[in-house]
Amino acid sequence: MKWLDERLRVSELFSSLFAHPVPKRSNFLDYLGFATLFVFISQAVTGILLATKYIPSADGAYASLKALDSTVIGQYVRSLHSWGANFMIVLAALHLLRVFYEGAYKKPRELTWVAGGILLIGVIGLSFTGYLLPWDQEGYWATTVGTAMAGYVPGIGSFLLRLMRDGTVVTGATLTRFYSIHMLVLPVLILLAFLPHFFFVLRQGMASTDELAEARRRGEDLSGKSIPFWPNVALRMTLLVMAVAIALWVLAGVFPKGLGDPADALNKNHYIPQPAWYFFGVYQLLKYFPGKFDVIAMVGLPLIFIVVLFGLPWLDRNPSRLKQKRPLALSGALVIVLGLIFLTYQGMESVPKPLPNAVVLHPSYAKNIAPIFQSKCISCHSSSSGNYALDSYAGAVKENVVPGNPDGSKLILKLEGKDQPQMPLGQTPLSKDQLQTIRNWIQDGAKNN
Repeated sequence: MKWLDERLRVSELFSSLFAHPVPKRSNFLDYLGFATLFVFISQAVTGILLATKYIPSADGAYASLKALDSTVIGQYVRSLHSWGANFMIVLAALHLLRVFYEGAYKKPRELTWVAGGILLIGVIGLSFTGYLLPWDQEGYWATTVGTAMAGYVPGIGSFLLRLMRDGTVVTGATLTRFYSIHMLVLPVLILLAFLPHFFFVLRQGMASTDELAEARRRGEDLSGKSIPFWPNVALRMTLLVMAVAIALWVLAGVFPKGLGDPADALNKNHYIPQPAWYFFGVYQLLKYFPGKFDVIAMVGLPLIFIVVLFGLPWLDRNPSRLKQKRPLALSGALVIVLGLIFLTYQGMESVPKPLPNAVVLHPSYAKNIAPIFQSKCISCHSSSSGNYALDSYAGAVKENVVPGNPDGSKLILKLEGKDQPQMPLGQTPLSKDQLQTIRNWIQDGAKNN
């Protein structure tokens, strides 16, 4: 230690890290940033291990992960990486909310908040680019839908779409591009943002220590108001990290990450695209902006989010960090968080269910008929589109169905092509089994069962 101290003055570094008091009222939520750092390190380690076996090409990606899953250790490492992505999203969001609640984005910590915003964007980017890498149906179609949003940007949408996909459609070139961004670009971006973020925290201290600094300036005794960082607070941080680690390790073992069918651009098996759970709220929100208003959701809302995220320290002109003096900011944040939770729940509930693979003699509307409408029809025939809404029982039956008479029902005529144009427009027609299931439902009286 003496040898190092003579050359690098490490004692000063250790002193700044460990030899400072912390308010007694501090709690585990103050250390969410440290827990997020631990999960990122876990992601880096498991990602490097996966990269030793992964083949980033359309021909080799799926097969390499299939081979990896054939071993217990390989599947566990992949599950750790998959669950770690979920942990990163949750912990980063909770950390951001905690910092906002404490008002720690205000002067003099504006740059700390901006660096944290870059880290959040990097984490979201890692989750999005990593979703395609298994090259299965889930990742392929989620990426197809996600990258399509870039095409709505006025003027440069087509350019951005080609830039993201390395072409007009998702191909093996897209996979290679996403792999490069996931493994090289985004980790470097996160590292470049983390270093100043960590430096700012060391120089300015956590926001919770400001009250001790004020008390010290007033000449007050801090012994009754504070506890030492080492070992008291360091132990709390360690316990939080261990709790997160155990939860991650157990979930990865009990609920291993599966691998779906290989990516199929023709979607011959009629896979129903759906995003990762942390994007459900965003996709659900898009449904409230139909037609010409979709550009508001695709471009306007993300732009507002970016402006607010990075401009918050200057947009919020209230100098106080006290909760009771920030009712407007805290109330607005609460509404947004509850709204996102509600939209996420709605999105999960509205995910189309798998279509029936065989004829159902006496179908249930909820279990057998509604999933067909959800996967094939409601993108055009929803309540927001006006005509022939198939996203509800009333809309499906009204003017479309004659209970007990399939051949006299407009729905059957459209689906079978006897009344042109055949529905669903621009998609493959329903299978004979699906058509017969709908016929059986109408023959049974088209019940809301």
